[in-house]
Amino acid sequence: MSTFHTLETGNRGLSASQASLSTTGQNIANANTKGYSRQQVNTSSSASLEVWTSQGSGQLGTGVSIDSVMRVRDRFLDQQYRTHTAEFSEWQTKSEALGSVETILGEPGDNGLNASMGRLWNAWQDLASDPSNKAVQAVVKERAQAFADVAKTIDRSMGDLATELTERTTAAEKDAQTLIARIEELNKNIMRTGPQANNLRDERDAAVDKLSQLMDIKVTEKTDGSYALTLAANNQPVKAGEALDLETAGGKLGGLAQAAATVTGYRENIQVAVTEFAKANGNVFENAAGGELSVAKDAQLELPKGLDEDVKKVQADFRSLVSGLGAEAQSAGYAVSSQQQLMVSTENRRQSVAGVSLDEEMSNLVKFQHAYNAAARLVSTTDEMLDTIINRMAAR
Repeated sequence: MSTFHTLETGNRGLSASQASLSTTGQNIANANTKGYSRQQVNTSSSASLEVWTSQGSGQLGTGVSIDSVMRVRDRFLDQQYRTHTAEFSEWQTKSEALGSVETILGEPGDNGLNASMGRLWNAWQDLASDPSNKAVQAVVKERAQAFADVAKTIDRSMGDLATELTERTTAAEKDAQTLIARIEELNKNIMRTGPQANNLRDERDAAVDKLSQLMDIKVTEKTDGSYALTLAANNQPVKAGEALDLETAGGKLGGLAQAAATVTGYRENIQVAVTEFAKANGNVFENAAGGELSVAKDAQLELPKGLDEDVKKVQADFRSLVSGLGAEAQSAGYAVSSQQQLMVSTENRRQSVAGVSLDEEMSNLVKFQHAYNAAARLVSTTDEMLDTIINRMAAR
């Protein structure tokens, strides 16, 4: 055993404590940095020396070795958070679309289709009591035109909503492709840098978190340190430049695809109700289909046979549609609230692991400082011993 063995042991202690102090300072400095994962120095006992004692062979410790400086993360919580984020974004997108449809229909209310149907029916009743009254005939035409205007406004607004959803889908797909390409680029940089590329890994996880808002993805870390991305619904690989399956994408993209289908469905059902109502009113309307509905110039103003029954049937079907929309919108609202609570709860748990606690870091600062001082004392004591051996004993 070398005379300088204890000096080297103290030096190793100094290095380990200094690295821990430096890492603690890094954590404190980034306490408020979004996406930063706290880091820690991993150490282990360094290789022992074989020595002979009165009891036979033995081992003498040589101090501590720095193994790595790694991020503190919980992959399970990361995946849970991303799943809840995707589900929240999906439901939020659908809820917003359903809310827009409710606003467009304006039901129940005095300006919606149902109220317009009722006012036109009342005008027909008045005309039936006095068929030759020009003023009442004018009211029938005016209320028929009002119904046509409401129907056209609703159809146009539903079309505008469908166009908006298409534009939002295109923008979301572009954002997703940008994030996927960035993640693939970071994969290459991390593989080149090595397993302790902590800042690059933080940036990659932040990009994956953003992508999880747009898509419900599953992340698998391969042995080379790169991330493999797949759709959670069917394990389809997700790669830059490849078309995305919106039907199974989940997240905001999946929500937009479902919202577009929902809006199209409601628009078509409303067009059917408008068409059926127009047909029930004899020859008052022409071009009885959705946004093309208008009042005929030479309308025959006499009460159509069976109008009462037909109007009630159409109104019942329309009220059923509105009621179904309300129930669907309410369910979506509940789902948004539930997923938001899960997302926030999981993020709090995740931050309790990966986030920086200033109280904990200050405690570590004191602990590592004491360890550094103790190692320094070991070195100074050993130095005094060597000085005695080399200088004072030699002088004798």
